[in-house]
Amino acid sequence: MGIESKAGWLEQVRKGTSFLLISHVNPDGDTIGSVLGLRLALLHMGKKVKLVCDGDIPKNMSMLTGHECYLKPDQVEGTFDAAIAVDVSSPDMMGASLPLFEAAPVRMVMDHHSTNQAYGDINWICRGESANCQIVYDAIMELGVPLTKEIANCVLLGLSTDTGHFQYASTTARTIHTAAALVDAGGEISRISKLMYRSQPMRRIQMTKIAYQKMHFENDGQIGMLDLTKADFERTGCTFGEADGLVNLALEIEGVRFAFLASERENGIKISLRAAEPDTVNDVAVRFGGGGHAQAAGCTLYMSLEEAKQTILEAIQAKL
Repeated sequence: MGIESKAGWLEQVRKGTSFLLISHVNPDGDTIGSVLGLRLALLHMGKKVKLVCDGDIPKNMSMLTGHECYLKPDQVEGTFDAAIAVDVSSPDMMGASLPLFEAAPVRMVMDHHSTNQAYGDINWICRGESANCQIVYDAIMELGVPLTKEIANCVLLGLSTDTGHFQYASTTARTIHTAAALVDAGGEISRISKLMYRSQPMRRIQMTKIAYQKMHFENDGQIGMLDLTKADFERTGCTFGEADGLVNLALEIEGVRFAFLASERENGIKISLRAAEPDTVNDVAVRFGGGGHAQAAGCTLYMSLEEAKQTILEAIQAKL
């Protein structure tokens, strides 16, 4: 475990000249918005920056400046003064990008997950913050970088997606004030809302139909569960990122306290966990090597799909 120091983190950014920014696997709006916003800020400061992610960037985030700059782990060349894991709750969430992080002379972390164990050399962690993009906004203000429209869009998208478009309990007055500042700087909240929440490709609609058909419930309707197989993904063409949020369909059913989605991937079974307040699921995720937020977390199990479903079901039943 390294030091936790906002001042130390900022000082390292100021004195470094080249950085590798790392997003987590199965990237969402918060890790992408955070990385792209930081990239623009660092470029403004005259730094050299590369981006890497073990996963595909969702097409509905292509409005963000710099999205095309992401590299796959095997495409990254050269050395860096520091590598920064951004919105990455634990090292394994970097996937194939982890060796790049470990090889850096200085390993830095910026994160907001309550389960983060400060695994970097220098860590800026605000556990329980509404979104990692909130920390990015704070960093930009501390570094004296002008809040351009391009930066505002990146940060606003991440802030929106990680708060359920300002609907989750993690949304605070500070979140709203930050969003207002981003809109004042040119952040296009209507465009972001349309791309993220009011426009879906047909392949996701087809996968949604499958999800509803497979959904079933345990413990008198308190646990909702569904699974998606490799065949489901192949048949619909739906991407893992597009399907991940389907777990919320089960949580929206009246009486459901816990919900989980088991997705069959090439490298294991990805488990997406959700809970209605005051119940929590981050403890379940941590138990199996994952992490996340109190009501939204995830992990990967290396076993058959049926075994994975039963394992998670039993872990949640133990909480009941």
